Amino acid sequence: MVRNILIAVCAFLFVACSKDTESKLFGKWQLQQVEASGTIQETDTVYFNFEHSLFMYQVYFPAVDSFLHCYGYNVMEGDKTLLLELISDPRPVGKFLPYTDWDSTKRTYTIDKLTSKQLILNSEGKTYTFRKF
Repeated sequence: MVRNILIAVCAFLFVACSKDTESKLFGKWQLQQVEASGTIQETDTVYFNFEHSLFMYQVYFPAVDSFLHCYGYNVMEGDKTLLLELISDPRPVGKFLPYTDWDSTKRTYTIDKLTSKQLILNSEGKTYTFRKF
């Protein structure tokens, strides 16, 4: 009986302490800076939100204390490739894209670093540094 409880506790701890990329990605991330061609642009008004296969891109406008957001999906390909796709729901995604640096509704990122506090993504020659919010 005690042995079975010990095995169950160990199995629970193994699952709870998983270093799985998708579980580390889960949550809200605030963009802190974008680096392109050696130039660093500081920011704090963009958020990426991950929940299982769902994704939400948020842009905050401090002047009016309001968020604009667009929903979509995220797919992990291995441990280092993150595919994001925005969808029209309910407003057309084309009206949201001008508030981003995306050229289309889909974007592929390489994960350079992912810890419980920091996320560094690379895409199209730019490095994006996020903090867990």
